[in-house]
Amino acid sequence: MLPGEYLIYGCDPSYYTRMVEAAMRYMRVPHKALQKSPDVRDRLEARAGTHLMPVVETPEGWVIHDSTYITQLLDMRFPGQSVIPRSPAQRVLCRVLDDWIDEWFVRAALHFRWIEDAAAHEAAQMISHDLAGAPKGRAPSGDEQAMIDAVAGMVLPWGRKAMGVMAAGADHQEAIRGEFARFVKILEAHFAHMPALFGDRLSLADLSILGAMKAHFATDSLARDFVASHAPGLMDWTDASWERQCGDETWLVDDAIPATLEPLFALMGEGFGQFLPANRKAVASGEKWVVFTAFDQEVRMLTRKGAEQSRQAVMAEIAAMAPADRDAARRALSTRGLLAAYED
Repeated sequence: MLPGEYLIYGCDPSYYTRMVEAAMRYMRVPHKALQKSPDVRDRLEARAGTHLMPVVETPEGWVIHDSTYITQLLDMRFPGQSVIPRSPAQRVLCRVLDDWIDEWFVRAALHFRWIEDAAAHEAAQMISHDLAGAPKGRAPSGDEQAMIDAVAGMVLPWGRKAMGVMAAGADHQEAIRGEFARFVKILEAHFAHMPALFGDRLSLADLSILGAMKAHFATDSLARDFVASHAPGLMDWTDASWERQCGDETWLVDDAIPATLEPLFALMGEGFGQFLPANRKAVASGEKWVVFTAFDQEVRMLTRKGAEQSRQAVMAEIAAMAPADRDAARRALSTRGLLAAYED
């Protein structure tokens, strides 16, 4: 392993930036979280081939993106600090939970961030502080605040547009908030019994939840108040888990899946499980929009190529398993009604 730090370029209110930071903190990977500010943006985007955040510069000079793939790379490089279970059922269910949080609950994050004017202006200022490269730890100067305001003037309409194309606006408010309330209550109940999804050790899926909480759901004022009113224990879990570092914690033995997670998988099938097959077809046919029904409401949202790539990656991982493990992984999905959503 090359000595040196992994450099995370993003911004604190970024969903995926905080997921990567959560992973590196927990895995004890030497790293530094930096702003993706104007002085580095062009170089990083040219190297990574994307404008998305975060991008990570490795000690050997690679520039990579995508929170799940970054964490998988770290998991291979730091096997003693692994965050991906090795047993088949835990492994595949960890992967699909990570997909769900990455690809589906970004809708809730966009909804809470941009639906109300006060919350939207607050978020635009937070995001623009990092994008403008304003220093942290002190109030911005007059010139710095002028730059922040200029960037915020572009971020705010972008955020409102992103909320719209992800079907996260007022028309879907009842369904989004109802589903999210169920989600956080199930998590709160589970974490009251064990500190992580699959035992004592944080997994890739735990870290996705943690990053989403730190970037959005425990930080943005509207989302924070919603979570605190429905699942205050999840706020406590977030604070405690952010400070954790991996040691000799373990996952449950014998590839066990906690009974307290079963309501999560049922909830996943009602929304994300409906989206995945429809999105697969939309991507295959080159459609810009995917239309499906979730929670008794028609949803029309921008087709997500990344979600389809993640689905394919899960199936490729299952296909590469030894036969007995492959059967166990497929059975773990099938018994929870999720195999049809993932399988070709």
